Amino acid sequence: MLFRSLAEWNVAAGYANSVDLFQSSGGRTYAVQTVGWSRDLTHDAGPPVLRGRFAWGVEVTPVFAQLTPSHMYGIGVAPVVWRWNVTPRRRWSAFAELSMGGLWTTAALPEHTSRVNFSAHWGGGIRLFPHGAHALLLGYRFQHFSNGNQFSANPGVNSHVVIAGWSRRQ
Repeated sequence: MLFRSLAEWNVAAGYANSVDLFQSSGGRTYAVQTVGWSRDLTHDAGPPVLRGRFAWGVEVTPVFAQLTPSHMYGIGVAPVVWRWNVTPRRRWSAFAELSMGGLWTTAALPEHTSRVNFSAHWGGGIRLFPHGAHALLLGYRFQHFSNGNQFSANPGVNSHVVIAGWSRRQ
């Protein structure tokens, strides 16, 4: 069987609420916009219910806008996006992902730390295929930002993020 590697482009927007967890500060809300690309690296593998392909991708966050408790803006990049793409069904497909990268903001995030932060998220979602390869993308992420122990303290921001967007796998 010939291996056909699929690539995916996606554009999404999301809304987040931070939570008090470990050294994380709650009470923050922010919006993000992302653009991503990935490529399958493996054949279909795994048990029937989770059968799928492993993909590696990159994601850019051209818009990060904290709305409360103060306004700040930023940009980010995640050169490591690992995604498990479950074998597509006729009208939908699922995925799970893990990501690592950086975020640069106009003010320290959280306060009294740094404008340069590490970012990571884990989550998943579904793609709904109304017609062909174009899909509506719906997902959830648990997002983390912190200074990665650059200072004596490492407070961070942990958030629940809901995203929606467009995807094309080909």
